[in-house]
Amino acid sequence: MIGLAKNVGKTTVLCGLAEREAAVGRSLGILSIGVDGEEWDVWSLKPKPVVMIPPGCLVATAASLLDERGGDWELVESTPFYSPLGRVTLARARRRTRIKLAGVTRTEEVREVIARLLAQGAERVLVDGAYDRRAAASPWVTDAAVCVAGAVMAHSLDGVMEKMEEAIRLITLPEAKDPLLRSAAEAARVGGRVVGIRKGRLETLPFTSLLLADRVRSMWTAGEWEGLALPGSLTDRGLELLASAANRPPAVVLTDPTRSFVSLTALRRFYRKGGTLSYLKGVRLAAVAVNPVSPDGYAFDPEEMKERAARICAPVPVFDAIRDQAEVLDGINQCLSGG
Repeated sequence: MIGLAKNVGKTTVLCGLAEREAAVGRSLGILSIGVDGEEWDVWSLKPKPVVMIPPGCLVATAASLLDERGGDWELVESTPFYSPLGRVTLARARRRTRIKLAGVTRTEEVREVIARLLAQGAERVLVDGAYDRRAAASPWVTDAAVCVAGAVMAHSLDGVMEKMEEAIRLITLPEAKDPLLRSAAEAARVGGRVVGIRKGRLETLPFTSLLLADRVRSMWTAGEWEGLALPGSLTDRGLELLASAANRPPAVVLTDPTRSFVSLTALRRFYRKGGTLSYLKGVRLAAVAVNPVSPDGYAFDPEEMKERAARICAPVPVFDAIRDQAEVLDGINQCLSGG
């Protein structure tokens, strides 16, 4: 679950999906890569929706948070991982109840906790991703993603659509097709070093990202590089550095979309210079949910917001975060079944 900003309605979608999954008899597991379910937003001091869990649902959260409603939970397993609020424990809800989620933050730990939830009987796991961390959406961790966009993103519908388009376009950039570029990306992912392609051959470079690339700027300002694979993140500064090459900038490939922190404006400038950006493995975007109501007290027309978002996100299905929760689940099922 990816929220494109704070308070877009991600928790509402998460709880709706949990209820729908329970209604069709699917055993569910839930974890968060941040802290969710608190009564008040720590930044805005506004009330937040609670996380309600259906009976039989497995959760991974800090053990101290389970003590608050101890009779509602069957403790299943204590993990070796820690959340910001203490050791993460797996528990099963004895009845419909509320929960505060405090989970792991590192990608490797998210993957391991998912495996433990599945081993304890969960047929599907929902990972609640914090808006400022994308680890949960990594295609190396989860099978599909749902994006949630809300009215809170801007005070005009045009502004919301502009921000949503930028996020969706970057998430859905294509996977690399060229075999040599894919080989470079795999080598970068495994080795943790930038890998270049020059004269049809792979060369591992002596740095891990473009953050330190000023000292080796001359390595590509000569325009000799046909491709560049990065093991880490790419920012606008990195794109501008590559676009400053005397000749055509290289084709750039990232491990996956969670490593892209570029703006659509910078990317378009890079494309105009002749560069390209692709991923070794893309995110399977199952659905986009839009919330027309802002907690700041204003709202947009639900149908207009949904229709405009659908034009931007096609062919990914778009649903109303509040009114279409059953359809969101249908979109996930269709995506996971290969539809």
